[in-house]
Amino acid sequence: MGISRGTIHLIGKALSGSPRSGSVITFGVQKVAASRAEAQSSLTRAGIPAVEAAAANGAPLHQRDLFLMLGYSQVQSIDVYDAESPTYVLDLNRPLPPELFDRFDLVYDGGTTEHCFSVPDVLGNAARLLKVGGRIIHHLPLNNWVDHGFYQFSPTLFFDYYGANGFTDPSLTLHFSADGRESYIAYDPQSDGMLPYGLGRNKQVMGFFTATKAAAVEPVAFPIQGRYRRAFGGELRAPQESATPFARLKRSLKKRTFALRAKRC
Repeated sequence: MGISRGTIHLIGKALSGSPRSGSVITFGVQKVAASRAEAQSSLTRAGIPAVEAAAANGAPLHQRDLFLMLGYSQVQSIDVYDAESPTYVLDLNRPLPPELFDRFDLVYDGGTTEHCFSVPDVLGNAARLLKVGGRIIHHLPLNNWVDHGFYQFSPTLFFDYYGANGFTDPSLTLHFSADGRESYIAYDPQSDGMLPYGLGRNKQVMGFFTATKAAAVEPVAFPIQGRYRRAFGGELRAPQESATPFARLKRSLKKRTFALRAKRC
């Protein structure tokens, strides 16, 4: 899916309040659709005084340069093919070598999981690659990406999966794109309720999810979806999920106006 100017802004916003040092590993080698000056501007707007990466004889901005600008010192990558010279030629559909586990401060998945058939294995690899205290970022298709990959993803997958595996500070931003224009809005499933099935209409919609690894993950837990735990498993609703008529009306209005209320990236 690549890293657009809007994506750089979202990365900057997600990481602006946390330490940015150490090592990054990316799923795939992501193309950056921005110049160095544009990336610097996007990060500055997000509250990060970017560290300028050394120019490579006028070459386009590489993902390595972008993460160095963010303050990380080492950038590695995993891909199933060697065409873009990843650090490791490995299949994310399979368990990764244990020597890679608990090594990275940031795992960045900028549009790879949807191309992998075995999503549980990919998510398990992501959780295990991170050090305790490290951050995961998934930036993946949510709606209007038919045949882009095997899958499009609902927010509930990330909230339920990472919640079941002890991650903290989960956050998801809806990222809209159409005709080169990008916008975004934060989404909280507890206060906002379910999203409309036709979200985005003529816009492509991505989910930008991030969370922090609070403890070692072993074995990986497979969750039951939250709405079914609450409906049939006796799990109580959070206070924000009030079922009063007024609360239902408020959530209904939010559903229908997400794209209209989104801010430009």
